[in-house]
Amino acid sequence: MTIRHLHLDTGSCLWKSVFAQFKPVCERYCISRATIVRIASASRIARMWWSLDSRTRLVGRERELTTVRRLLRRHRLVTLVGPGGAGKSRLAAELSLGDAVVELEPVRRPDLLWHVIAFSLNVWEEPGSPLRETVRRALADHRVLVLDNCEHLIHEAASAVAELLAACPRLRVLVTSREPLDLAGEMCVEVGPLSPADARQLFVECGGAPELADSVRDHLPLAIELAAARTDVPARHRTLDAVIGWSYDLLPPAEQSAFRRLSALIGDFDLNLAAAVCGDRVDVVQLMASLRAKSLVVRSPSLSGARFRMLESIRLFGLARLEENGETDATFDLLVDSLTGTIQSISAAPVVTAGMDTWLASQEHQLLQAVGRVPRTDSRHTWLVAGIVHVWYLHRSYNEAMRLASTALAHGPLTSHAELLLFRAVWLAGFTGDEAAALRYAEALVAHPAMSRPAWEARGWNTLGYARGINSDLAGAHTANERSVAAARFLGDPELLMTFLNNHAWLLMRLNDLTAALAAALESLSLGVRDGFRLMASRHTAGVIALAANDVDQAEHHFTIALRVGAPAAVSEAGLLEGLGIVAAHRGDADRAVVLMAAAAATRRTRGSRQEEPWNRMVADARELALSSAGPRRASRAWSLGERLDHAGLLAYVSTPRQDGPLTARQREIADLVADGLTNTEIAVRLGISVATVRSHVTQMLSRLGLSSRTQLAARTARAR
Repeated sequence: MTIRHLHLDTGSCLWKSVFAQFKPVCERYCISRATIVRIASASRIARMWWSLDSRTRLVGRERELTTVRRLLRRHRLVTLVGPGGAGKSRLAAELSLGDAVVELEPVRRPDLLWHVIAFSLNVWEEPGSPLRETVRRALADHRVLVLDNCEHLIHEAASAVAELLAACPRLRVLVTSREPLDLAGEMCVEVGPLSPADARQLFVECGGAPELADSVRDHLPLAIELAAARTDVPARHRTLDAVIGWSYDLLPPAEQSAFRRLSALIGDFDLNLAAAVCGDRVDVVQLMASLRAKSLVVRSPSLSGARFRMLESIRLFGLARLEENGETDATFDLLVDSLTGTIQSISAAPVVTAGMDTWLASQEHQLLQAVGRVPRTDSRHTWLVAGIVHVWYLHRSYNEAMRLASTALAHGPLTSHAELLLFRAVWLAGFTGDEAAALRYAEALVAHPAMSRPAWEARGWNTLGYARGINSDLAGAHTANERSVAAARFLGDPELLMTFLNNHAWLLMRLNDLTAALAAALESLSLGVRDGFRLMASRHTAGVIALAANDVDQAEHHFTIALRVGAPAAVSEAGLLEGLGIVAAHRGDADRAVVLMAAAAATRRTRGSRQEEPWNRMVADARELALSSAGPRRASRAWSLGERLDHAGLLAYVSTPRQDGPLTARQREIADLVADGLTNTEIAVRLGISVATVRSHVTQMLSRLGLSSRTQLAARTARAR
């Protein structure tokens, strides 16, 4: 995404919460199934860890722990093999290996395997580079990769592991699965039932009565955990399925119905979605509390309210009961209705807020399974696809999102339900380099019936302005932008108006109308919007306009403020760092310019941001000037420093006062000629250089020496003679 074309919902995107360090917690240590990605924001290094429930220690797995550690020292692929409920994920978590963990249990589509691995590693698609190549580069320096729960994607997982081991010589892979990958060099460790003594000990530590410790004969940790939740387990419940069935049979009819219907939800879900599939008239809070107390649902960690999940073995049992009762189609229909209804309400809102983004992202697995159950001829299919595309857009998986959107839009005419998908497709086409498709989708959007609604009128014209702009139709973009700004003023939404004014300011700068561009940028900043993403984008635009007007000090002012008050995870940060690098290059501080350009390049790689004309030319020229001025050795040291700085380090670096070092030999020569009264043109002729080069050197000297005019420079030089 290009920061000057920040559209209405970018500023409130998911990354406010994603980069806030999620901490995965295993609710029941011996029956854990899922490991959730967390992304550390400040260092820009993707790390993951499992936080174990410390109420009960790991029991009876000392041999397996020792064996796995020994094998991983000697071999590159180790697989923990065993039945469901044996505690393979719990054992892998106990090993605390590496910082790359990929949980595959919720993934039901084989073609999404690389997509999920990339998200788990916090890496994004790079233009012109296949996703798997990006993943391979990201894992080049990792010591251990953990792939958890591979049994339902066994062939795809085996292919991916073989490819990664071949491409990453230092990488070792730990897999948990119900069957081996069947790869050369694979070392398998069987994780089976506990010994009778260990099973008894685990039962007691999980809260079961000692006198009933021999009642569960399966000796699988999951069965023991479930049995320990009740103290009256009869001896006849000897298998995992029987343990779940016994718990299910003891539920009252209302809870049995809720249990069956909740099994349609994959991964995490909230109370609203639970109520949707269970029926609006039920007391869903009481139902969830009761099912949780009986260990049939578990609480998931969340920063956005109560969330729950069913363990996979329990969910599969519930799905079988749902089918037996003939409730499958009706339940999934309720799920689809709930998802599409919320997506429609999001589409109707003037702006997509952070809360809406977070909700959509949390429903990714629900959306993926729901879209497969709805025919393309059903309007709900398009809404579901729009939701998935929006989530992948937030994840910056632009190529995959574009493929899904274009496939959906290619299946016949779409009328009253395609506005959100068309809108997202325009921006995705632009980000993936298909300008013609962006314009085609934008024109379809402004012809859409949704344009009769004020919010979509504003959004549609702004989107058309973007599409025309990237197709070099600047006059057409100007007309569309003016209509979008007018519509936003009519709506009275400051966030929407700020975004559209920022976009229009950038376009006006491209049209060389710097006065109007500055007025639009300053108006966008005067609206009082406190959103960090929008502030960074608008400040960046204002800074670039200042650079175009040769006001280096004002440009630095805008860029620096944006870094301090903006959102640390915003893709706009790369543009701000480049802007400060251009400022440093103008002032002759080559080392500082190289450091900032390196930091910007690292930010663009990790966040997938893009740049466009005329900004990329300005950046390239300043980078080339700084690198040549610094020389190979100094430039290498400065570039290495820039790549290492995190957001906090960058703030400290840009806040450090510039050092006004001595002038270069060329600058001293030009200063002497200024003192002699020569004009820039006369100096250029005298020295055989361009007038622009003379002007740049004079500007750098004035800034470095704290002077404001050529007269002051001439006087200072004369005094120094």
